[in-house]
Amino acid sequence: MEPEVRRPTFKGISHAVVMHGMQSLVKTVRRTLYCEKSSLFFIGLSKKRISMPKKHLLGLMALLLTTGLLARTALEYISSPAAPSEAPQRIVSFAPSVTETLYALGLGDSVAGVTQYCIWPEDVAAKPRVAGFSDINYEAVVRCQPDLAVLPTDKTAHRHALHNLGIPVLTLDTRSLQGFLLDLERLGTAAGRRTEAAAIVADFDAAISMAYERARGRKRPRVLFSVMHSYEGLGYINEIHAVGQDGFYSELIRAAGGDNVYSGPLAFPRLSREAVLFLNPDIIVDVIPGGGQLAGVRQDWQSLHSVSAIRSGRLYFLVHAADTVPGPRSVGTLHRLSRAFFPLASDPPISAQGVLP
Repeated sequence: MEPEVRRPTFKGISHAVVMHGMQSLVKTVRRTLYCEKSSLFFIGLSKKRISMPKKHLLGLMALLLTTGLLARTALEYISSPAAPSEAPQRIVSFAPSVTETLYALGLGDSVAGVTQYCIWPEDVAAKPRVAGFSDINYEAVVRCQPDLAVLPTDKTAHRHALHNLGIPVLTLDTRSLQGFLLDLERLGTAAGRRTEAAAIVADFDAAISMAYERARGRKRPRVLFSVMHSYEGLGYINEIHAVGQDGFYSELIRAAGGDNVYSGPLAFPRLSREAVLFLNPDIIVDVIPGGGQLAGVRQDWQSLHSVSAIRSGRLYFLVHAADTVPGPRSVGTLHRLSRAFFPLASDPPISAQGVLP
């Protein structure tokens, strides 16, 4: 995720750009390979499976890395606007997660524009609004005179339009924990905040290590992580939206020592009452921003009294605003999940209603 730079030749390509290109190519090659005894099989390039000795395949991989890196670098350098020669001074953010990350890096004063949904920290209220949930007001963006735009990975379709305006673009992966930490370091490097980025990564590493030690030798609970349903206190659960396997919060569940009870292919599956009964999770975590209607929602869940989590009193609620925005503050969410999954006597007490502190 290095700043995309236009240069007339390949001379002077930065080490970071080269390493980024190599990492991307290695990942691509690895996704097409699997090992079987003494041979590696190359799949994905054709409909046939081709057996190839390792020594020949290694040579092919080297060729792919070399040619792919040059092609990737040439394309990016030719088609992208010039990056600022110094650390960016006017940055536009296109997601609350991006805004919170920029502030965590100490770049709040450099944030020149944000989305309608960016509410933290409090002084972001004074920033110009340049985008909604999925739309971008390009006239407002231009008025901000940015020297850098930071897009979440689910908005990269806007990259070319920003390029056409001469604005360098970086992306921030908030769809996976590992992707976020990697992109955080790259953003910190590009913005002259490498030390701050390293400190945030260190916080996550420490939290993951603590969660691992807490869970060591203990059975991993099967966790249902609910992110949206009716909060009207109907007296029963009709259906919910849950966190699927491929996502930031599913990785938090795993890092905290649990297993996502949903193993299907959807990122945010809609589960019926019958599906929840069938999955029978050991723990249920429900996200209710601000804790509104908590008593009614808790009563709704109690209607599923045959579910293991309800029978054992392991229904928990995340109510902190930070719990709803993937980003630097998610380290607190990880701590809360870890304590809920494997409680210790020394932990802060969980409220009678199941709110995680």
